[in-house]
Amino acid sequence: MEILFLLMCVATLAHSIIKRRRIPSGAFRSVDAIVPAFNEGPCLASSLQNLLRNPYINRVICVNDGSTDNTGALLDTLAPLCNGRLIVVHQANTGKGGALMNGLNHVSAAQVFLTDADTLVPDEDDGLGYMLAEIEDGADAVGGIPSSNLKGAGLLPHIRATVKMPMITIKRTFQQLLGGAPFIISGACGMFRTQVLREHGFSDRTKVEDLDLTWTLVANGYKVRQANRCVVYPQECNTLREEWKRWRRWIVGYAVCMRLHWRLLPSRFGLFSILPMLLLVVFGVITYGTAWMASIHLYGGLHGLLPALFPLLWVIAVTALGAISAVHHRNVWLMPLASLAVLYVLLSYAIWIGYGIRGLFTGREPARDKPTRYAHVVD
Repeated sequence: MEILFLLMCVATLAHSIIKRRRIPSGAFRSVDAIVPAFNEGPCLASSLQNLLRNPYINRVICVNDGSTDNTGALLDTLAPLCNGRLIVVHQANTGKGGALMNGLNHVSAAQVFLTDADTLVPDEDDGLGYMLAEIEDGADAVGGIPSSNLKGAGLLPHIRATVKMPMITIKRTFQQLLGGAPFIISGACGMFRTQVLREHGFSDRTKVEDLDLTWTLVANGYKVRQANRCVVYPQECNTLREEWKRWRRWIVGYAVCMRLHWRLLPSRFGLFSILPMLLLVVFGVITYGTAWMASIHLYGGLHGLLPALFPLLWVIAVTALGAISAVHHRNVWLMPLASLAVLYVLLSYAIWIGYGIRGLFTGREPARDKPTRYAHVVD
C-alpha cells in the first residue's frame, strides 16, 4: 500500500511538472456559470459576487429550486445590481439535476461552468482559465479540485482539510493517467462544452448526479480531463451527524452508479478509475481488522487500539499531506491535525459496511439531506 501511494505521488508530481507548461486561456468573459440554489440564504450572495468578479465569467444563472428560506428574495434584490449579468430563475423544487438542466436553457456561451451555492470560486487567480485551456485543447468536460472553505468553520472541517486537497489531486491525476479520465467531475467545480451537456445532461436518478454524468460522458466516448490548478472552496460539514449523512449519500451513490454503469467496469476506465476505489475499501477493512486484532492481542484494550489507529507510516504520510495543506491554506494547525483524518477513513468503512454493500445489490439510496450552511467570513 505504501509503495502504491509513493508511485501515485511520483506520477502526480511528474504530470504536474509537464502541465506547468500549459498557460491559462486568454478568452475572458467566454463562460456562463450555473448555480443551483435550495435554501442557500446564508452563503449565496458571497458566492455569486465572487463568480461575477471572475474575469472568465460572462453571466451567472442562479436557479432557485423551490427554496423555503430567503434565497428567492435575496436573488431578486441582488439581480438588479449586477448589470444584467445575474440571471435569476425561480422554479418549483425538482432536485439538483432538474435545476441545473433548467439553468442550461438560459446559457448562451459555448462553455458552461457548474458550481454549488456554498462554494467560493477565487476571482484573483487563473483557475477557470486552466480549465478553459483544456476545453480549447479538445476536452469536452474538465474537473477542478474542491478544497475546503475554512473561514468560519469548526474542528471537523479543519481535520477534513488536512488531506482533502492533496489526496484528491493525487487520486484524480492517477486515474487520469491510468484510467483515461478522473473518477468524477465534482458538482462544485466542473466546466463543460455547452452542447455536450445538452446532449447528455444531468438526471436525478441518483443522489450523486455529478458522478452519474461523468461516467455517462466516459461511456459515450467524450474526453474528460482534470485541471489541478483550478481549486475551489466549498463549505464542509461542522457536525459528525451531517458528515455521516453526506458520506452516506456519496458512498451509496457510488455503489448505485456501479449498478447503472456496469458495462464500464471491464473497460480501462472501470479497471483503473472505478473499481480501485472499492477495492481500496475492501483492502483497508481487512487490513485494519487484522491490525486491530493483532494490536489488541499484543498490547490489550485501548493501548492496543492507539498503535493500530495511528501506525508510524500513516502518521508520516498524512503529516506530509497536512504540510501541503497547511501551506495552501496558510494554517499551520493543519499539520498536527492530519493524523486525525483517520476518522474519515473509519467513517467511510463503516458506511460501506452498513449501507454501501446494500446499495450495490439493491440500487436504493437514502433521502438527500442538506448540510447546514453558514455565512462566508471575509477577511
